[in-house]
Amino acid sequence: MGRMTIAASLAQGAWATRRQWRALPSERRARLQALLRQSAGRPSNLSPAERQELQTLLGELNLGAVLRETAMKVGSSTF
Repeated sequence: MGRMTIAASLAQGAWATRRQWRALPSERRARLQALLRQSAGRPSNLSPAERQELQTLLGELNLGAVLRETAMKVGSSTF
């Protein structure tokens, strides 16, 4: 892949992630942000219940679909 293809792929991924983020209700986004800040990148900084809540909220973002969608667009544009 060339640099432009990589840049376009990253932009598409960012755009798709943003769409998923904005699809979450504002209170869910705020809670996800709070948990991410509280964890400071370390799940051990959260209680087991908070870790479960974080996992649930991340699941609602459906990042797997974002990756698939981006891969499909990149794959179709490179051939």
